Amino acid sequence: MDTGLLLTRATAMLAFVVYVMAFVPRFRHAWSRMWWSVGAAVFLVHVICAFHFVHHWSHADAYAATARQTYALAGLDWGGGVYFNYVFTALWVADAVWWWASPASHERRARAIPYALHGFMLFMWFNGTVVFGGELARWVGVAGFVVLGVACCIGFNTETQRRRGNFGD
Repeated sequence: MDTGLLLTRATAMLAFVVYVMAFVPRFRHAWSRMWWSVGAAVFLVHVICAFHFVHHWSHADAYAATARQTYALAGLDWGGGVYFNYVFTALWVADAVWWWASPASHERRARAIPYALHGFMLFMWFNGTVVFGGELARWVGVAGFVVLGVACCIGFNTETQRRRGNFGD
């Protein structure tokens, strides 16, 4: 594997690992914003690497490559998934910028916003690691989703206990 492709894949997996690190402590940890921002930056580096080393700065090439992968896995010759990747990148970077620019506003946002954002991002991460990823990415994805599942259960239980007044902090 050449260095450019290795760098592209490594930054994708690192961005996922940092996403997990940012998501898990979001319930109560002060470093979440930093991890969230680092993850967005690493993912942006991944996109730059993919376009530089893999697609040679060609949207048409990225679209065609996405269509080939989608056809190989789902039998559908469609490259529109690349647009979902663009939206994913824009949303993550925008949310990280919002969190730094106006933490109070970010904290007061409607509850539906983080649910929609993370729902979309988790869908994309699952497809990028478990469905379309190579063997290593698949295992990193499975491990990450197990950690996220446990974190959600713990977070849900913690929030339930807090609402009932049974959780001191």
